[in-house]
Amino acid sequence: MNEQKPIHYFVCSKGSDSLGLTNATEDNTIVEYFDSEEDEDLAKFAEIVKTKPNCNQKHFIVYRGDDYCAVETDNVQNIYVFSSILRYQVLPKLVAGTETIDTLIDGDRNLENKLAKPDRQPGFKLRDSSGEIIPDGIKFALQILRDREEELDGEDEDEPEGLSKEELFYCNKDWVGVNSYMDDGKDYFLCAQESNYVSFECETIDDIVYLKHDGGYFYFDIDNKSSGIFIGKAVPTKEQRVQIHYTNDGDICLTAWGGRVYVA
Repeated sequence: MNEQKPIHYFVCSKGSDSLGLTNATEDNTIVEYFDSEEDEDLAKFAEIVKTKPNCNQKHFIVYRGDDYCAVETDNVQNIYVFSSILRYQVLPKLVAGTETIDTLIDGDRNLENKLAKPDRQPGFKLRDSSGEIIPDGIKFALQILRDREEELDGEDEDEPEGLSKEELFYCNKDWVGVNSYMDDGKDYFLCAQESNYVSFECETIDDIVYLKHDGGYFYFDIDNKSSGIFIGKAVPTKEQRVQIHYTNDGDICLTAWGGRVYVA
């Protein structure tokens, strides 16, 4: 039984076909439609939400067919805009009350403040954790270092019995995986998978290193409103390339090639 109050969606009719409520948080929703962008009235939407005490009273969602807008019911000028991919991170936090629109906005602002200029490094080579260059065509996994890694140091985690030495190495760690949960059927990059690693490889073409999975290249779709990273068989064009971007504190973000459009 879902004890959380449903969140209210106001959906523009032209975007209703692409809404795709496939997430457990989104299944617990009230959806109301408006005909066109001219009919979008946030103050009116807020009053409608206030008349429905059995739904989430703090926020409501406006969806026009591309980006999502989380709106604070008591202050409709307070809005957080996020992409269709980020909805799987943002919506559960808003519904559970672990984040507010203000904290989400502050989080984006803090990220922007710690970003260095996205200069490309000439002669870039992908290296493993020992600093060795990874040759083209060699299979490897990408580990996500968790904040709790130090807390686990020296502690014994439960290890399943009957696993090989290699399988035990991959246990209780987070790995970059490939997800295909979106309605368009495309494979999306960047999901965390525990104890379920995915093999990647790289290919160098004209001194540019491309990350690959299952024979496909990762690329940024400039025409897709979700700012997602996809897998395709063709070598990405310059506009489609994904660039690794190091922040001032050592974290990694991904940007569209040569820019500051951050993708997820």
